[in-house]
Amino acid sequence: MFAFSKLWLVVASSPSELGFNPWAWLKYGFTWAVERSFDITMMLGIPSYALGIFFFTVIIKILLQPAMTKQQRSTRQMGRLQPQLQELQKRYAGNQQRIQQETMKLYREAGVSPFASCLPLLLQMPILFALFRAVRDFTPNFPQYYSFFWISDLSKPDPSGWLLPLIVGAAMFLQQYLSITNKKDQTQRMMLYIMPIMFGFFTRNFPAFLALYWIYYSLVGAVIQFYLNKQWAKDDAREAEERRLREEEEKKQKRIKKAEQKGKTFVEEDFDQQKDEKIVTVGGVDYILPPGYTLRDKKVKAHPYSDEEETITVAVMPDGREKPVSSLKKSGPPTPSLSDFGFGLGKKKK
Repeated sequence: MFAFSKLWLVVASSPSELGFNPWAWLKYGFTWAVERSFDITMMLGIPSYALGIFFFTVIIKILLQPAMTKQQRSTRQMGRLQPQLQELQKRYAGNQQRIQQETMKLYREAGVSPFASCLPLLLQMPILFALFRAVRDFTPNFPQYYSFFWISDLSKPDPSGWLLPLIVGAAMFLQQYLSITNKKDQTQRMMLYIMPIMFGFFTRNFPAFLALYWIYYSLVGAVIQFYLNKQWAKDDAREAEERRLREEEEKKQKRIKKAEQKGKTFVEEDFDQQKDEKIVTVGGVDYILPPGYTLRDKKVKAHPYSDEEETITVAVMPDGREKPVSSLKKSGPPTPSLSDFGFGLGKKKK
């Protein structure tokens, strides 16, 4: 609100020779904003243009974040659509036109725009260019505060030649690592390493002021992305729970319908018990593990008169007592016994 309430000062105090030159106005606006950001540090009693660029970066980030969030959400949704896209490529293999049509249809149904990822970059590039021009011609009102630790003049590149570019690369890597949607995707993994290296290399010749801006921008973006990831994780958990409940309701309705076809009465308690049962495999045999039961490996003597031990698996009941796994009900159709066959000796009596 401070920037907008004082916006008239930009026009009132601007040089008349600017005329109708949008680029010059943009550069002048950034220069004015940087000085106002420095004024904030003066009011806090810690005058520093390096700290002022932090406040300036936060303002820029707040203005761009709605577009960034939209892009990140779109990228995340596109990542979740990858299994369906792979299925389309298999189904219409050899028909590229049909694949493109079905892909765009899938994007429309999911409300995803494949071009949304370009918007933040398109917004960010003019800011970088304007800042570069503004910083190059910028003359601070208080030159004694236009420094940053080992850097005596923020309008010049880092004198060490590597420290600030290294921090740029590390900050950008952190932001991209938190933003990446599929860490197993080779393209995203490649960009995760290439982009920080490229920007770190480029900032070797950038004014230190601009390098600081990019460091702040990446770190603030990383904090926001961390918060968004936590929120989206909660959304995913909620969606998974809703999907599980829908699947359970569908199973329940199928059992009700099946019971009605057989003329039986559906019992809710039986369904809940079957829902909580687990299928476990011990010794190549599938057993039904009742609710509350667990399995535990136990060492026993191989023979009463021998010191050798062997490991067996036992079922532990809810009260702590143990019972052999073989006493559990087997999963699947029962194994036929010899008594089930007549061997030509006549029918079994009922």
